[in-house]
Amino acid sequence: MAFLKLDVVQTQRLRLTQSLRQSLDLLQIPTLELEEILLQELEENPVLECDDTLDEGFESLDTVAKKEIEGISPKEEYTAEYESEDTPAFDYDKKNVMEIVSQAETLQEHLLSQARMLQLAPDEMTMLEELITSLDDNGFLPASIEDLQKELGGDSSKIEKLLSIIHTLDPVGCGAPTVTDSLRIQAQYFYPDDVLLQQIIKDYLPHIQRYEYDKVAKQLNISSDVVKEKAILLTSLTPYPGAHFFTRKPLYVRPDIEVQLIDDEVVINLLDDWMPKLYINARYIEMLKQKKVDEKTREFIHDKVNAARNLINNISRRNETLLLVAYAIMNRQKEFLQKGPGYLKPLIYADLESDLGFHESTIARAVANKYAQTRWGVFEFKYFFVKKIQSIHNEDTSSDTIMKRMKELINNESKQNPLSDEEILDILKAEGIRIARRTIAKYRDMLSIPASHIRKKLYLMKHEGNHESNNYRQKF
Repeated sequence: MAFLKLDVVQTQRLRLTQSLRQSLDLLQIPTLELEEILLQELEENPVLECDDTLDEGFESLDTVAKKEIEGISPKEEYTAEYESEDTPAFDYDKKNVMEIVSQAETLQEHLLSQARMLQLAPDEMTMLEELITSLDDNGFLPASIEDLQKELGGDSSKIEKLLSIIHTLDPVGCGAPTVTDSLRIQAQYFYPDDVLLQQIIKDYLPHIQRYEYDKVAKQLNISSDVVKEKAILLTSLTPYPGAHFFTRKPLYVRPDIEVQLIDDEVVINLLDDWMPKLYINARYIEMLKQKKVDEKTREFIHDKVNAARNLINNISRRNETLLLVAYAIMNRQKEFLQKGPGYLKPLIYADLESDLGFHESTIARAVANKYAQTRWGVFEFKYFFVKKIQSIHNEDTSSDTIMKRMKELINNESKQNPLSDEEILDILKAEGIRIARRTIAKYRDMLSIPASHIRKKLYLMKHEGNHESNNYRQKF
């Protein structure tokens, strides 16, 4: 007979409350995103206010709560009758005006200004404008003739005619589907009699990019010197004809921390001048004590007060954690603060656990998408975490110091006989650094340094081919 037995077991389980989840989220988001969140919270929570909104437009609790509950925004009640004739339609500041004046001509505008000077039928001009405005930032038109025919409704011969017009506009080579096609179009335009150059572009461009002149020469049954001449001539062409007009907007980052080294002491400043001072409007809290406030309204405002209080506390906790983590990182990277890039010591998240008493996941969240302003520039905090490299003489050898040493070796190498990865590896081993050859190649790629045989050919082309290339450019 089976017996049932009941046991009481005590277990611990972490339950993420809404406040804790918000605290974790705020810790890892970047500053610019935090600013958007604060503005949104200020707009949505009538209890939450900042210095800029002190004593502005205060409404009674009943009015605000009822509007929120009924889904009516006070902004929606604003109508044109409240506008006066003196209200400006637009409020341009000097910065906006400068941005408008300094806006550069786009590739499409440049091509359209030329196209509108051509004598074309109205339907052809319309189709030509459609083709030009469909070009990407590099000047390419990746769509096929069949797709263009379906989209524009014209026959293929008319589309090919219009594309050939675009090909010869300035800059030459726009409207092609690929880099190879664009280079071939440019070669036909600038060097119409050079059939060999056009053939090399069409069939052997990958080999030319890898400097495999001997292989191309063997397949074409010509000398390597002739192939080299065509390769030099090829440098006068533009792989991406529209790139000159393409100005990518810079990635704006706002540093979270300013780091200074004063008298060998790390000084950390939180760059939070942009952050408004948040507070809970005390008059709402006072009105909660009034007996005339109905239960539904009281519950609504109570929830809003709790939400505002959690937000204020979590932002304060976020800033405090960020300061502690930043100080721990930079205190271990003092040599970087003194000498700059190339002097980072090995550092991983686990190293900071003993300094801070934080879990690795908390440290990872704190440094995610955060930036530090130093005397050497603005750096993402993840930049300061580098792996340790085994070394006989120096326990503090890191990937950063290895890459610095590699740059020194390559900068001082013989241009006629550049150092191979194997030779760099031997030098580092002689200096007591244990590292794999594939790691040398990886670091070289991270430094955007080509392999030794390519560096040698680049050096030869630079000294032997630049003069010849400039002559070609001046001629055409």
